[in-house]
Amino acid sequence: MANSTIAYRYAKSLLELATERNQVDEVYADMNKLLKYCQLVHDFSLFLQSPLIKTDKKISTFKTLLKGEVTDTTDKFIILLAKNKRESYLEKVAQEFVDLYKIKMKISTVIITSAVKLDEATRERLLKILTTILKNRIELQEKIDPKIIGGFVLTVGSRQADMSVLRQLKQLNKNFNQSYILN
Repeated sequence: MANSTIAYRYAKSLLELATERNQVDEVYADMNKLLKYCQLVHDFSLFLQSPLIKTDKKISTFKTLLKGEVTDTTDKFIILLAKNKRESYLEKVAQEFVDLYKIKMKISTVIITSAVKLDEATRERLLKILTTILKNRIELQEKIDPKIIGGFVLTVGSRQADMSVLRQLKQLNKNFNQSYILN
């Protein structure tokens, strides 16, 4: 079975369980914590992947690390993963859960890259426009890249709108070079 299929099935099962227990938001917060932890602490990822560390040791480490940090549902789910020898999928399961949660709750992640930090009025106006267009709640992630000079690059899923000054300058340069060659 492909890795992503395994992770998806576990995440879907966890989402169904969290829904039954009325803990969807809490488990979502737990999965975000675990995802960030896996991404920030490389040794933790190595620990999860290691076939040399026994399952019992991994379970006791999980219990120590996560004590009081996650819901009982998440805690038992991680132990289930470990008992099924699937603890190496924890990061992928957490990412799949976050993605499934966003679909269930109709949340679109939008990344806006600008040369400078957006002021609050612009940010609110942008959120209002995006909410109207996408008909979803918006999770806005802001990135700053001075190289784009001005304007912005808006990314929603696999779609991107590049309204940056850098892109416009490149396009102008391309048009100029083409017209210069033709004449």
